Amino acid sequence: MRIWGEDKMIDVWTRQSSAGQTVNLKIEGDRKSGFVYSAKMDGRDIKEITGSLKELTREDVETMFANYAAGK
Repeated sequence: MRIWGEDKMIDVWTRQSSAGQTVNLKIEGDRKSGFVYSAKMDGRDIKEITGSLKELTREDVETMFANYAAGK
């Protein structure tokens, strides 16, 4: 689901990990103040990256967190 409001974007979606766990991913922010990228699995935050002025695609965010979870 992608929501725009007052020049701020929120995009939230769900994927299955290779281990079969549900992962919730989120992009939030704007090009002025930056974007926050986050992922949650089993109710815990995996990682959050803040302040990036570059807007990543969903695929970029999924790859970033998959690499993080794999220790890359």
